[in-house]
Amino acid sequence: MLVLDEKNSQEYLINANWALYCENYLEGLHVPFVHSGLSKDMISKTYKTEILNYCILQTAETKDTSLSLNHIAGEDVSSNIYAYYFFIFPNMMINVYNWGISINIVEPISIDKTRVRFLSFPIKGESQDVGNDSSIDTVELEDQKVVESVQKGIESEIYHRGRYSAKHEKGVHYFHQLLAKYIS
Repeated sequence: MLVLDEKNSQEYLINANWALYCENYLEGLHVPFVHSGLSKDMISKTYKTEILNYCILQTAETKDTSLSLNHIAGEDVSSNIYAYYFFIFPNMMINVYNWGISINIVEPISIDKTRVRFLSFPIKGESQDVGNDSSIDTVELEDQKVVESVQKGIESEIYHRGRYSAKHEKGVHYFHQLLAKYIS
């Protein structure tokens, strides 16, 4: 049974465009460089992105079976999935961890301001880690810093967009394809 954890549910205002927040979520290449704690828990080379219909699923494995979804489910399978990260177009993120589910709802406020409603739903008897170097509250703040820096970068006169990385930006590319479909 999942119940909203009001203590660990938050609302954030970010000085960046909502799409940049979504792009950051969909691009896993930054994880080892920005999230040192999370990077210790995940096996980066197992990070996968799967394109679904109006949805993008990202997964990664962990060496630590106590952190895996298999550990809590009691399954005996060959991989130890650390998390399932679902992005549902255009602005919802559902993250499944061994302790429960977190949901991010990304709301554009203006061209350069975004509200993120972060909702935490622990499984009965489990709790969300808070305040350590790999906990999702720490990772969230690290991501916000990066997204706000990217916003500043794209506003500079020297910014020029580049090509997509086929290996690392498959989710970002699909997100942009969907945006283009609905904007035009």
